[in-house]
Parts: sequence; C-alpha cells; structure tokens
Amino acid sequence: METIERKIVRDTFWKFLIPTVTSSLALSIISMTDLIIAGNMIGQDALTSIGVALPVVILAQIFYALFGMGGAILISTRMGQGDRQGCSRIFTASLISAVFFSVIVAVIGSIFLIPITELLGGTTGSGIKGPEGYIGVLFLGFPLLVLSPVMITFLRNDNEQHYAMFCVLITGILNVIFSILFVKAAHLSGAGIALGTIVAEGVCCVLAGLKLFNKNRMFCLVAFWKEKEETLISLSGNIARQGAALAVIFASQILLTIEINRLLNIHGGSEGIAIYGILKYLINFLFAIFDGVTGSMQPMLGIYYGEKEEENVRETARIGMISMFVTAVFFSLIAALGGRLLCALFSVTEQGMVKETVLAFRVLAVYAPVVAFTTFLNAFYRCTGKDIMAFCLSLLDNLIFGVASVWFMVLLMGMRGAWCGLLVGGSLTAVFIISYCLIRHQGLLLLKKEEFVRPEGEFHAVSEATTDKLPALLQGVEQYCEEMEIDINTTFYINLVIEELVVNVVNMAKDNKKSLNYVDIRVVPVAQGEAKSVMLRVRDNLTQFDPSSSDVGNIAAYTDGMLSETAEDDLLSGSINELGLGIVKGIAKEYQYRRTIGYNNFLVII
Repeated sequence: METIERKIVRDTFWKFLIPTVTSSLALSIISMTDLIIAGNMIGQDALTSIGVALPVVILAQIFYALFGMGGAILISTRMGQGDRQGCSRIFTASLISAVFFSVIVAVIGSIFLIPITELLGGTTGSGIKGPEGYIGVLFLGFPLLVLSPVMITFLRNDNEQHYAMFCVLITGILNVIFSILFVKAAHLSGAGIALGTIVAEGVCCVLAGLKLFNKNRMFCLVAFWKEKEETLISLSGNIARQGAALAVIFASQILLTIEINRLLNIHGGSEGIAIYGILKYLINFLFAIFDGVTGSMQPMLGIYYGEKEEENVRETARIGMISMFVTAVFFSLIAALGGRLLCALFSVTEQGMVKETVLAFRVLAVYAPVVAFTTFLNAFYRCTGKDIMAFCLSLLDNLIFGVASVWFMVLLMGMRGAWCGLLVGGSLTAVFIISYCLIRHQGLLLLKKEEFVRPEGEFHAVSEATTDKLPALLQGVEQYCEEMEIDINTTFYINLVIEELVVNVVNMAKDNKKSLNYVDIRVVPVAQGEAKSVMLRVRDNLTQFDPSSSDVGNIAAYTDGMLSETAEDDLLSGSINELGLGIVKGIAKEYQYRRTIGYNNFLVII
C-alpha cells in the first residue's frame, strides 16, 4: 500500500519535472537551432564550423556546473539544515565566481582566437565565414553563456520553476529570431548565428535577474566584506567542489570532442566532423532531458538528505531512475527508426553522408539506455554527499574509458569508430560501477544506514490535513511528551503551538484543490546551553504562507483582556488564525519559516 510520504514525493517530483525538463530542452534546442539554421541557410561549411566550436559551448557548461549546479546542491543541503543566511552567502559567491572566471576566459579567448581555433581542429583564413568568426563571437559573449544557466538553476531552487521555464522559452524563441535576422539581414553568416545566441542569453539574464535580485527571496545578495563566518574564496572553493563531478564530465567532453575532431580530420574529413557535430547535438538533446530529471531530483535529494529522510531519498531516486530509462528508450526508438527524417532536419542530403549518419544514429540508439544508467548514478552521488565517487565515475565515463575507447575504435574502424567508441566507453563504465557495488556488497545507491540516523527520541508523524485526522495527531504528540517525561508547562506550550499551526494548515486545506493536503510534524528535544528545549517542525504542501512576516497578535493586550470582541472575531474569522499565530510567536524562543521544494516549513523552539 502506498504511504502518504511516497505519494508526497511523487507529486513533488512531477511538479518539478515538467518545468525543469521544458527549460532544459529549450536550452538544448537553442544550441541545436544554431545547427539547423546553419545547415539550411549557409551549408556544410557552417555545420563544420559549429562542430569545431562545440568545445567553447561545453566550456561554458563547465563553469555552469562548478558555480551553478555546485551552488544549487550546497544551497539545497543548507536549506535542509535551516541555514537561510548560509544560502544567501552561497548564492552571492556563486554569481561572483561565475562572472569572474567567465570574463577571464572571454579575454583569453579573444586574444588567442586564431591559435584556439586551430587547436580545436578548425582551419582559419576564410574571414567571417570561417570557424574563427563563430568562435570569436562566442568568446565575446562568454559571460552571458555562463551566467544565464547559472541564474536559471537558482530560480528553480527558489521555487520559481515555471518562471525559469518562461525565461528559457523566451530565450529559445529570441535565439531563432535574432540568428535568422543576423544571417539574412546583416549578412554575418556563422558569426550572426553566434551573435543571435549571445543576445538571447543576455535577455534571459535580465529576465532571471528581475526575480532573483528581490529581497523577498529565500536567498539574496550579501556583502562578503561584512561576513566573518566564510570568506569568498573558501566558500567559492566549496561550491566548486560540489560541482566538480559534473564539471569533469563537461571538461572530458572538450578533450573528447577535440580528439574526435582531429581524428576525423584524418579518417573522415569535414564530412566526419559534420556528422559528429550532428550526433553530439542530439546527445546534448538527450542529456538535456536527463538534466531535467536530475534537476528535479537535485533540490529534493538535497533537502531530504540534509534532513536524513531515507525513505524520501530512496523514493526520489526510484522515480528519477524510472523517468530516465523511459526517456532513454523513447529516444532510442526515434534514433533507430527516424534516422532519415533526422538527416532531412539537418539538411543532410548527399547519399553517402546520409548512410553514415543513419548508422551513427543507430549506434546512438543503443548508447542512450547505457548513458541513462551512468548519468543517473553520477547525479545521485553528487546530491547525496558522495563527491569522490561521482568524481571518479565522471573520470572513468568521460575521460579514461571514453577517450581511450574512441581512440582505439577509430584506429580499428575508421570514421565509424568515433560513435562506436562512445558506446564502448559508456558500457565499460556501467560494468565497472556494477562490479564495484557487488564487491562492496552495497546497492547501486551506496547508501548507508548511519547516514540517516535521526536525533534520539524524535517524534515524527505525517497525516492528511483534515479535521477528522487532527485529534489523533495531537493525541500522539501528547503521548510522546508523556513518554519523554517533558514537564507539564513545556508540554502545554508544545500542544498549544502544534494545535495552532496544524489548525491553520487544516483550515487552509479546506479551500485547496490538491488531491492530497498533508501536515508533517517532527518533535525532538534539543539542548541550548544548560537549558533544555524542544524543537518543532511543521511542514505542509499548501500555498506559500509565511506567518513570521505577518504583523499580528498583540499578545499582551490579548492576555490582559484588552482586545475587543470585534477585533478578536475579525482575527479568528479567516482561514488563517492570526491571533493563534501571534500566540505562537509570543511563547517561542525561536521562530523560523522557509519555503523549500513547494513546502511550507515552520520551525519553532520552545
């Protein structure tokens, strides 16, 4: 029988999944649009130029991984621990670091444009139509290529999934419009396509900033020169460490792409580079879907793992793994059966090239489920504190096995070995991780019971937010207080606080149209110096409501009988009992609220 917790996790995952996958797909389509426009409006030379420039795009993804995904993972964990100020420091350090390093890359790339183009496997000297024109514009706008996905990631972590989706969709539409405009009207050829992308990403940064740089957000910009707990350098290093495993994947892809482009120059010429460019953009499209799934998992796993909720961690992993495999199988069918249609999409018409491209798509069809397996585990390890394991998996999959397999297979099979090598490398990685887990006698998730040890003597209950469930819930809390020998006065205050908070949840749930409205309560004794206190956490999945921001409850007037009957009736008449919330604030030593992954979290120390 399905538990309430499992249903809550599933509902939360699907709520994140649709906008997150849509955003990731839109980002991928932005990149793929460049290839489609180039093939249809310019020709094969432009396809080759974009294929050569792919490492520059991947380089931007490295900085996104380090300071975007790394910061998001760290923020989710801090949210689970209730450290709101820490979240703001992480947010600020991530943005500063992303801008700083991307500007350095932009300057270096612009100065050494010609040598870099030749290193990537391109030939220069053909003016604006050559690969250096496309790459040069990418370097000029490199900070925007980095900052845009970083800001989108923080929007998702701050419960703005739908707004993030809106920003990315607008960016995709503008990318198409500007690219066509610059190619046709301004006659900028390949450089015009790159310029269209940069301008669209700039618009995305502006749109994202309108929401992110708002003081009412869960995290905001802070002045690091006033901070004493963590320096900018140390925190930036910690953030980068969280995203290092994902950054290794992208860095390895740069090395792999450079190697393949150089090998194909020898064994396949410009045709081989063009085919690999198409194949790589399709792989990026597949990874965009995977990123949507892992992007949905990431904040959930971070919160649940930080709060040591093992059942929710495992349920999130189960749903995520199923989603990725279903996606991979669907993608495989399209790649295996729709090869010629895909060729037509990219304007590949020469029969010999069509034949080789269709064969590459079929290899990709087999590769998709394999890469779904390794990508899921890598993402799961990153989000559950197994940085070293994720880092090693990234090295094996994308560098050691990946580069070696491609090199060997190209020497063995020629041009076709490039895509066959990707399949061999991914398969070797999957075999390695399965063997490692069997040797360690652990499941694939590598979770240990000691990672989820809850505080001793904790009370935990999850219940539907309905009037008929409320008495049993309160009775369970009262019985817990008796068993823990909590004194009468503290027990009275605990019951009062829980009753007031839970009654508000129940009242709000009456007008909520969700299939399941719930309240999740944890009660645990805590030590504050020599005094003994009790911590209460009340969580619900209702509309965002921060009672700590409400200026209500003149407790002194209420307790002294100075509140008029009319005023009291007004306070008690709404679905939110503001008087009751005022009482809670009056008797609590500490009172905190945070909104995380669609949940209201009330934390009270008595």
